[in-house]
Amino acid sequence: MSRVLLIGDMVSACRVALTAMAPVLTAKGHQVSVLPTAMVSNTFGYRKVAQVSTGDYVEKSLAAWDEMGFEFDAVFVGYVTEKGQSAAILDWCRKQKEKGVLIFHDPIMGEDGHLYYGMNEEIASFHKGILTLADYTTPSYTEAAFLTGRDYSVEDVPAQMFFDTLNDMSQLGSGNVVLTSCLSEGQWCCACYDSDAGLKFLLPYNFVDKKVGGTGDVFSALFMAEILNGTTFSSAVQKAMDTVRQLIIYSLEDTDALRGVQMEKYLDIL
Repeated sequence: MSRVLLIGDMVSACRVALTAMAPVLTAKGHQVSVLPTAMVSNTFGYRKVAQVSTGDYVEKSLAAWDEMGFEFDAVFVGYVTEKGQSAAILDWCRKQKEKGVLIFHDPIMGEDGHLYYGMNEEIASFHKGILTLADYTTPSYTEAAFLTGRDYSVEDVPAQMFFDTLNDMSQLGSGNVVLTSCLSEGQWCCACYDSDAGLKFLLPYNFVDKKVGGTGDVFSALFMAEILNGTTFSSAVQKAMDTVRQLIIYSLEDTDALRGVQMEKYLDIL
């Protein structure tokens, strides 16, 4: 069992972000703590949404935990909202890295060729900083292209562009990288860089045409859990891909899939 801290947004009425990740990691045998950077009422796919940053709560929480000697084996960093939070998280993660804590990172900024509302160069700069500390990073191709200055609006690209983007990520200081939602010549895949083995490779998957909220978050949690449980890099990616695909298939009849996967019904396949 690993002690895991998840840093990101907490969405109240949808099973996405931290609300999606925590039950996955718990089901896989890990002790989970959460640190919300923002409270969000529901996903932005709905007509209305309420959102509030937790502000300096993040910095104060990290300081309190340091003072009390709280320790974690792994930290996940996702969505951040403001400069103060970013600086505190980056500084704290740098200290955790020096202690040998594993850092997992998903630079949550966009998908499907579009950036989320409020994303800018300041947020990108923060994620580039975390990138240099992260042992594992799992951006969508949109996010990776944005971070490396590439055209993130392109949907179907030559496979070589994925490898070029992985090279760019490595130049930024990344460790192991999984680019999700990659499409080349009609084939969907994850583009991977195993930094320990020095290998870049593609893992294809069969696309299921159903929009389900939080599947990217579930992927990150599954991948993280597999790595912490000793699974090899490529096998961890494959298992996360296969499980997320199965969860999407199970959700085909769900009329409100934007609210996320009903994890309680499918914990046995994790």
